[in-house]
Amino acid sequence: MNVMDNHMEKYLNAHPFLRETAELQLSLNAAIRPGISPLEIPDTDEVKALNKDGVPLLQHKAYQEKAIQILVAQLPAVLEQLQSLECPQPMQEARRLLAEWTQKQTVDKLVALCGLLLRQEDDKLSAFLQEEQLPEQLLRTVLWQLVEAMVPAPLKDYAFWQKAGWNKNFCPICGRQPVMAHLRKEKEGRARFLLCDGCHTEWPFARVGCVYCGNTDLTKMHILEPEEQTAMRMDVCDVCQSYIKTYNEEGAESVYLHDWATIHLDLLAEEKGLHKKGSSLLA
Repeated sequence: MNVMDNHMEKYLNAHPFLRETAELQLSLNAAIRPGISPLEIPDTDEVKALNKDGVPLLQHKAYQEKAIQILVAQLPAVLEQLQSLECPQPMQEARRLLAEWTQKQTVDKLVALCGLLLRQEDDKLSAFLQEEQLPEQLLRTVLWQLVEAMVPAPLKDYAFWQKAGWNKNFCPICGRQPVMAHLRKEKEGRARFLLCDGCHTEWPFARVGCVYCGNTDLTKMHILEPEEQTAMRMDVCDVCQSYIKTYNEEGAESVYLHDWATIHLDLLAEEKGLHKKGSSLLA
């Protein structure tokens, strides 16, 4: 099954070391998305009321419980379905372990697992998975792809959150910190939007300043522009030594708004002693 568009094919021809990762990620997404029950879409006024205190949608008890119900109901079937995907040997073993473990668990234990994920209790989730001897990265990836699939497209659209007035440095849907930014053309120039690598929601944020520590002193920030990668740059904060990968063009969002598609930029940043924030999905 070909799940790549022309932009992605062209990009992978230029970056062949990413092809296996791309095929795996896109195949996972294509396998997971069909049949997932979507969350109900609240209207804009309800969203404004829910988010007025800066609490993301899935951190509200009612919506979190609905999301957990969907995850618990879908996870065993999705893991079973993934058994037919072609993948490297280590992942074959990892997905087999996950499928067998999930089929044996009580609903309460699956609810606890999904609750830890949605509440961003990463240390407790890591401890839980270590105790159960489960492959953490694969399970996190599958669960977050399930979350992404259940969130309706209108709720992930940056235009929705512009109207709703959300401008925090964390996702209005799930609460994760962003992993990427996108500069889009607006009437007065270009505006910055942040992207969640969990549920893949995009929302507006201040054009200038560090997304993570709030530094707005431009003398304590700089830009890294990788060679032969004109569409992407890294906005670096010298105060907290963090960076955010920024897509500064338009038209190839299907490529550049995937964190894994620019993992080589993360390696470059690591070599320079910079810290990646906002993601626990990529090793």
